[in-house]
Amino acid sequence: MKHFIEYAKAPSVSKLSDIFGIQVASVVEALKALQEYHGVVLQPVSHEVWVAHPFSAAPTNFWIQSGDMGWWGNCAWCALGAAALLARDLTITTTLGSESKQIVIEIINGKIQNKHLFVHFPIPMEKAWDNVVYTCSTMLMFESESDISMV
Repeated sequence: MKHFIEYAKAPSVSKLSDIFGIQVASVVEALKALQEYHGVVLQPVSHEVWVAHPFSAAPTNFWIQSGDMGWWGNCAWCALGAAALLARDLTITTTLGSESKQIVIEIINGKIQNKHLFVHFPIPMEKAWDNVVYTCSTMLMFESESDISMV
């Protein structure tokens, strides 16, 4: 997590091998175990870290910006979690309800400045890890409860 925060990207398998002084194969096995525990999501072929909640190593609909640093959040919930974890003033740029209207959510001193937004969780949490990448893609921001009901 520290690497994601400091470098705005996941450490590579080879970087983890160097950091811990172990073989790449051992890193891959450890990452697979962490994935089974739902600690990360790995790329299916390379076993590189794809997701370490609340951060994504791949572009998403949630861009988190603070100064000259930027991170991808997996979903609305993760973007807000990343904001709490980063503990700094920042913005989250996303689109509403997967439509074309882009918004910028401001977080200053740990407080969300946009009070009129809603996060929708369409998939029950007990089913989230059936396909967590898909689940995250459905956790979006909306301007009203009536907008949610239109989805």
